[in-house]
Amino acid sequence: MWLKFEKDQLPLFTKIILFFQRKKFGFDLNPTKAWGTIPRLMLGVNFLFKLITSKKSGIDACLRTLISVKISQINNCEFCVDMNSYLFFESKGESKKIDQLKSWKESDIYSIREQIALEYAETITITGRNVTEDLQARLLQHFKKKEIIELTAIVAFQNLSSKFNSALNIKPNGFCDINKTK
Repeated sequence: MWLKFEKDQLPLFTKIILFFQRKKFGFDLNPTKAWGTIPRLMLGVNFLFKLITSKKSGIDACLRTLISVKISQINNCEFCVDMNSYLFFESKGESKKIDQLKSWKESDIYSIREQIALEYAETITITGRNVTEDLQARLLQHFKKKEIIELTAIVAFQNLSSKFNSALNIKPNGFCDINKTK
């Protein structure tokens, strides 16, 4: 990260969050140091993340994290690729789906729902693209209206997160290395 934040200069609230992250993961999450300089922003982002990842979501964790990895790849966010790949594996996702994600259009391992969600995520993420009537029709054919709203929120959130982290050059924490040791 090109902006440096010393722990002793962070607000008390952020230091408490970092303490609990160390207990859970064994280290501080790199984005917390940046978001945590302004606790109200960190709280807002964390609250939105909790809502999007809720067990009440109509979008299962594998699909949510799969599209999050794809968006992170597009936005060149190494931290987000690492973290979301880890969450994908934690949700019992198949590693070959992450391995082939950069060329998902040429692969036959993705379900129709995954293909449509990935296309939708790419369309929203890449500037200048529009959601076509054909894509709208396929979304409506394979997803409930509430699921489309959730998909859109997931894509919007992941764009916020990955663009923030990429702009600040926030480095990965090595989550995928943790997953390999389990």
